Amino acid sequence: MEMNEKLLRELKKKFETEMNKKEIEIVEYWKNELELLYKKKYENLSSVQVDMKNLMERMKNRAMILSRMVKEESR
Repeated sequence: MEMNEKLLRELKKKFETEMNKKEIEIVEYWKNELELLYKKKYENLSSVQVDMKNLMERMKNRAMILSRMVKEESR
Protein backbone atom coordinates (compact mmCIF):
# COMPACT_ATOMS: atom_id res chain seq x y z
CA MET A 1 0.00 0.00 0.00
CA GLU A 2 2.84 2.40 0.83
CA MET A 3 4.38 2.04 -2.64
CA ASN A 4 1.07 2.90 -4.24
CA GLU A 5 0.74 6.03 -2.13
CA LYS A 6 4.31 7.05 -2.92
CA LEU A 7 3.75 6.40 -6.61
CA LEU A 8 0.50 8.36 -6.51
CA ARG A 9 2.24 11.35 -4.87
CA GLU A 10 5.02 11.24 -7.47
CA LEU A 11 2.56 11.05 -10.33
CA LYS A 12 0.53 13.91 -8.87
CA LYS A 13 3.65 16.05 -8.50
CA LYS A 14 4.73 15.26 -12.08
CA PHE A 15 1.25 16.07 -13.39
CA GLU A 16 1.17 19.39 -11.52
CA THR A 17 4.64 20.28 -12.83
CA GLU A 18 3.56 19.56 -16.42
CA MET A 19 0.37 21.56 -15.96
CA ASN A 20 2.38 24.50 -14.64
CA LYS A 21 4.73 24.30 -17.63
CA LYS A 22 1.77 24.35 -20.01
CA GLU A 23 0.23 27.28 -18.16
CA ILE A 24 3.51 29.20 -18.46
CA GLU A 25 3.54 28.57 -22.22
CA ILE A 26 -0.03 29.78 -22.56
CA VAL A 27 0.48 32.92 -20.49
CA GLU A 28 3.67 33.75 -22.40
CA TYR A 29 1.88 33.30 -25.73
CA TRP A 30 -0.92 35.72 -24.84
CA LYS A 31 1.54 38.14 -23.21
CA ASN A 32 3.49 38.25 -26.47
CA GLU A 33 0.29 38.88 -28.41
CA LEU A 34 -0.55 41.75 -26.07
CA GLU A 35 2.98 43.15 -26.35
CA LEU A 36 2.55 43.31 -30.12
CA LEU A 37 -0.49 45.52 -29.63
CA TYR A 38 1.33 47.62 -27.05
CA LYS A 39 4.30 48.26 -29.34
CA LYS A 40 2.17 49.00 -32.38
CA LYS A 41 1.88 52.65 -33.40
CA TYR A 42 -1.75 53.71 -33.44
CA GLU A 43 -3.24 56.82 -34.97
CA ASN A 44 -6.28 56.90 -32.72
CA LEU A 45 -8.01 55.20 -29.82
CA SER A 46 -10.52 53.39 -31.98
CA SER A 47 -7.70 51.49 -33.72
CA VAL A 48 -6.45 50.31 -30.34
CA GLN A 49 -9.95 49.23 -29.38
CA VAL A 50 -10.40 47.27 -32.61
CA ASP A 51 -7.14 45.38 -32.09
CA MET A 52 -7.99 44.71 -28.44
CA LYS A 53 -11.43 43.44 -29.42
CA ASN A 54 -9.86 41.12 -32.02
CA LEU A 55 -7.45 39.75 -29.42
CA MET A 56 -10.28 39.18 -26.93
CA GLU A 57 -12.30 37.41 -29.64
CA ARG A 58 -9.35 35.11 -30.41
CA MET A 59 -9.01 34.32 -26.71
CA LYS A 60 -12.75 33.64 -26.42
CA ASN A 61 -12.69 31.34 -29.47
CA ARG A 62 -9.74 29.41 -28.10
CA ALA A 63 -11.45 28.99 -24.73
CA MET A 64 -14.59 27.69 -26.47
CA ILE A 65 -12.60 25.18 -28.52
CA LEU A 66 -10.81 23.92 -25.41
CA SER A 67 -14.12 23.66 -23.52
CA ARG A 68 -15.59 21.54 -26.31
CA MET A 69 -12.51 19.30 -26.33
CA VAL A 70 -12.77 18.76 -22.57
CA LYS A 71 -16.48 17.93 -22.82
CA GLU A 72 -15.85 15.44 -25.64
CA GLU A 73 -13.03 13.74 -23.75
CA SER A 74 -15.15 13.38 -20.62
CA ARG A 75 -17.86 11.41 -22.46
